[in-house]
Order: sequence, then structure tokens, then C-alpha cells
Amino acid sequence: MKIVRNTQEQLILRSVPWVMSILLCAFFLGAIGFGLNAFFEGELAEAFWGLLALPTFLSIFLIAFIRRDEVILDRSRDLLELRHATLLRRTKVRHALHNLDRAMVQTSNSGDSGPTHRAALVLHGGMDAGTHPVTPVYSSGNGAKRAVDAINAWLGEK
Repeated sequence: MKIVRNTQEQLILRSVPWVMSILLCAFFLGAIGFGLNAFFEGELAEAFWGLLALPTFLSIFLIAFIRRDEVILDRSRDLLELRHATLLRRTKVRHALHNLDRAMVQTSNSGDSGPTHRAALVLHGGMDAGTHPVTPVYSSGNGAKRAVDAINAWLGEK
């Protein structure tokens, strides 16, 4: 996750999968180009794959895997907000900021590629007490740790 704003009053973190989005869009446009070329050359089987089958398959991937996640912590409004956006819908979950105890890293050791991580928020009060993941997926790298460190440091600045 990337720190978008870090002030005394507000902390905003955002995760946008730009590389995967651009690659999927490039493959989508490449498939369309391949299909149009095949169509104009009279190769209808290849045109079917390039104009219908591959773009449909890639569209499903775009819809399923491209997702923007945001965490907004706002002291002035006593607000903790988790926003999630896909190509089809947007969701927003709000909690009282004073119920946020800390952030933590959740780790998954499934698979042969090594451990993957995600940031989670620990709420100690209210109806939603418990651990709430910031993103639904685990990923490699140190992005989750950076996000957790930023959140915990911001909470400590009171």
C-alpha cells in the first residue's frame, strides 16, 4: 500500500494494482488487434478467438482481479473508513476511529512461493470488534508491513 496523505489529522493509504491492470489491458487490446487482422484476412476461426473468446476471458480477469483498496483514518471526524472499488462496484465500510487499537500483519504460508502478507486492523470496541483485513488478498513483498508501520506510527502521534 502507498501512503497518499500523512498529516496530523488524516492518514490515507491506497493500493492500486497498476502493473496487472496495464498488462491485462494490453493483452485485451492485442487480442482485439489480432482478431481484427484475422477477420480482414478471412480467417474466421482466429477472428472468433481474437474478437470474442480471448477478450471475454480477459474481461473476466479484469473484473475479478483488478481492485483498488483504500484506508482512511481521520481524527477530526473520528472516522476509520475502508473503501474497495472494482470495475463493477464500490463498497465503503466505516468505523469509529477511537475503536481502532492497532494495525497488524497477517501472514499466510500456503503454497511453495513462500509467505505472503496483508495488513489488518484490530478494533477493540463497538459492534465490529475484532480483526478486519484491509485487502482480501495476501501478497508478497513488504507493502503490508509498510502500511502497518504507517498506521501504528500515525496512531501513536495523538
